[in-house]
Amino acid sequence: MQMYAAPDLEDLPDSPYSSELRRDFPDLRFAPELESEFQAFHLERVRARVRFFQLAIGALAVAEAMHLVVIDGVPINDVFFGWLGVVVPACLFLVWASWSSYYERIYLPLARIAVPVFAIASAFGVASRSVSGHPDPFYFLTTYSIALFFLGGQLFREALFATAAMIITCGATLAYTGLDAASLIYYVVVLTITGAVGAFVYRGVERQLRTSFLERGLMGELVARDGLTGLKNRGAFDDYFPRMWQQALRDRRALALLLIDVDHFKAYNDRYGHQAGDQTLRRVAQVVQAFARRPLDIAARYGGEEFVLALFDLSADNVREMADQLRTAIHDLNIVHEESATAAYVTASIGVAIVAPRMGRSPDGAVQIADEALYSAKRSGRHCITVVDCDQIQFSTGVFRRRA
Repeated sequence: MQMYAAPDLEDLPDSPYSSELRRDFPDLRFAPELESEFQAFHLERVRARVRFFQLAIGALAVAEAMHLVVIDGVPINDVFFGWLGVVVPACLFLVWASWSSYYERIYLPLARIAVPVFAIASAFGVASRSVSGHPDPFYFLTTYSIALFFLGGQLFREALFATAAMIITCGATLAYTGLDAASLIYYVVVLTITGAVGAFVYRGVERQLRTSFLERGLMGELVARDGLTGLKNRGAFDDYFPRMWQQALRDRRALALLLIDVDHFKAYNDRYGHQAGDQTLRRVAQVVQAFARRPLDIAARYGGEEFVLALFDLSADNVREMADQLRTAIHDLNIVHEESATAAYVTASIGVAIVAPRMGRSPDGAVQIADEALYSAKRSGRHCITVVDCDQIQFSTGVFRRRA
């Protein structure tokens, strides 16, 4: 059987999945953007059980309300201001949220409020009935404390909070009604042990789920990575840049597109061999990646010895400064290149297009401008930069081609 080595997390410094795996998320929380992605993944995974659970709890709540009125003879006004006015609406809200087309957006926010309300009201009602000689409903609370973790769709923190609120309410109600100390301790200890077992097991389950989510995301990222340099590959860039373009169009922001070409790279390979060439590309890639510092920026290997860097919403002066810093940083790697006609070390030429997306322009056109700027830099002697600000300079390829 063929074995595959796990990816080295240190080789993916820009990956949010890799960062969380390295951090080991001891608090069972990710960075906000990744946490939102995980919650959507989690809710989709548990949708069927959440629907079943909330329907079952809703049916029990309605049945209990009918039992209180019809069999126990509790006045309707008393039931309305308690069970019917609080618990049943909370259950119905959760049933609606679990079946709604907005399920992924609204269920967890509603559950954070409605589930503790139901747990507290249930604990109060069950404790009151236990004192008046009906202890059987108490075992509903022990069952519910387990179900909160495994069927309610909540994450560990929210389920733990609801369980703790239920235990505290039950104990406080029993103490207030004057239950003898031995019975009070028994009920609270049983509920606490049951809740602790559920919490302990579910914490491990959620941790494993979060790890699987990160590994799944990491595998998806690896498909979009260049195998040699670890940067995003050409396909990932071609997929991402049009979306970046649309974002800039909506926000009325400018984009900067930098095409970076390692000078005389064929001569370098011929002189030092392909393994040395691969190592040089990796080192240059690390430098390029260091300039994609913000969430919307992207660095990718464009092909061969070419790299691309797309930057969101920077001034023209900042772009020029960053391009010059990048050119200098590649030279300062001090990789000896005796076959170079430009310098004693490996250098790079950079073509820069600064573009404000608007109607009549396209992402393909922006790449075209950067490409011709790169060739202009190479014709100028290499190890230099050509910057085209498309709103200020009429360039020879100023036509922005639309996608077919």
